[in-house]
Amino acid sequence: MHTTKPGRSLASAITFPPGAHRFAVLADTHVNDRVPALPPQFLDTIRAAAPEAILLAGDLSKTEVITTLEKIAPVYAVQGNQDWLRGYRLPKELWFEVNGLCVVLTHGHVNMALYTLNYLRLLLTGQKMSIRSIEQRLAKRYPQANLVIYGHTHFQINHRLGQQWFLNPGAAYPHKLNGHYIEYALLEISAQGEIQVELRHLAE
Repeated sequence: MHTTKPGRSLASAITFPPGAHRFAVLADTHVNDRVPALPPQFLDTIRAAAPEAILLAGDLSKTEVITTLEKIAPVYAVQGNQDWLRGYRLPKELWFEVNGLCVVLTHGHVNMALYTLNYLRLLLTGQKMSIRSIEQRLAKRYPQANLVIYGHTHFQINHRLGQQWFLNPGAAYPHKLNGHYIEYALLEISAQGEIQVELRHLAE
């Protein structure tokens, strides 16, 4: 008999109990392909924030990232394009129900076919797909979501598009495009379903 794992579809969304909830949101750690490990000061910062769970929006690049972060709080992670290339069998998206809000966690590349086309476009023209275009595709893919959490662009975002909120915590490793900071976000959802986000960065 086929069973659906919790969170892998809207029908099997992971449900949090009523009350206020606090999450650390990370993406694009790129451990082992761009940096050797998550810096200890970053881990200390996440631990000090005392999240009840960590939402990780793909491109871990090494699954030991999950083991490391689980020492702080439970981790919910999805597959990014780099994870797919390495054969890591993570879910493409995870769904959550939090105080009446429908939240989806995904990487943001949509699928590998689109990622490959966009990569070829970048090589041939030097132009990337715009963030607005990415979010429009995500909105079309996840119309039921009140909040879409994604990564991939390495650019921090917290805004509304139409009736949906979009949150991108940025890249959790330092590189020149983010000023050599480590980026992340803190997400709080009140008992009344109100969303509050802090976009944060940490010097390497």
